Amino acid sequence: MKIIDEKFNRYGDQDYDKEYIKWGFDDLEIQIVMAEKLQRLFPENSTKILDIACGISRYHQVWLESGYEVTGIDISNTFIEYSRDYNKAFEKGSYFVCDFNELSFDNEFDVAIWTDPVGLTGVSTNRVFNALKPTGIFIYEMWNENYFKYHTDERHNDCRTWTYHDGIYRLVRHEYNRATCVSEHEEIIFDIPNDTMIHKTGLGAKSVNSYCYVQIMEAAGFKNVRFIDYEGQPFNTENQQIKQFFMIGEK
Repeated sequence: MKIIDEKFNRYGDQDYDKEYIKWGFDDLEIQIVMAEKLQRLFPENSTKILDIACGISRYHQVWLESGYEVTGIDISNTFIEYSRDYNKAFEKGSYFVCDFNELSFDNEFDVAIWTDPVGLTGVSTNRVFNALKPTGIFIYEMWNENYFKYHTDERHNDCRTWTYHDGIYRLVRHEYNRATCVSEHEEIIFDIPNDTMIHKTGLGAKSVNSYCYVQIMEAAGFKNVRFIDYEGQPFNTENQQIKQFFMIGEK
């Protein structure tokens, strides 16, 4: 049997993204609650929202129904097509395939949002800063590492699936460790008709310490960078009882 090893960037791969829609996103009810809590953080008189790595954008209807103009970007063409179809009844919703490192907006948005992010870098943060109006804010969701260190039953988000079609078996393994913020993706494909096994490994991602993110934000020009919980209250990252929190920076 011929054996092939491949490396790939999983997000943006059509086959991967179609399967990810089935298991990779929170239930709609959870997303709606998050969208409502985020909306309470929007500055008064905000009208234009940028959602980075928007995924399938189901929760956008909370903001669209409130009259906001929402722009969603994602590297996945599959996710963007889904977003356009799901929110097609709203004229103020627009969606584009875009790598967040290549954002070219300039002084256009009141709020930029990035939920369940893969990792903040200097390049992406600079692009977000440029996209915001002079009074805009950046809201960045983060996992609380301390929570998952002590709540081990919720630490891992794992998915393993077998599929079979036309003599081809596919095993998919996706794991995300919320305590270390490390994600892994692996696929093993047995192509029986062609006597071939293909082993694919996705690029792993690891988030850096939350306080390093503050330095990245400040280096990009953001002011008053702070952590708050989902209720808008100040948050200490040593807290062990809260799963997720927001980092906010002002332009």
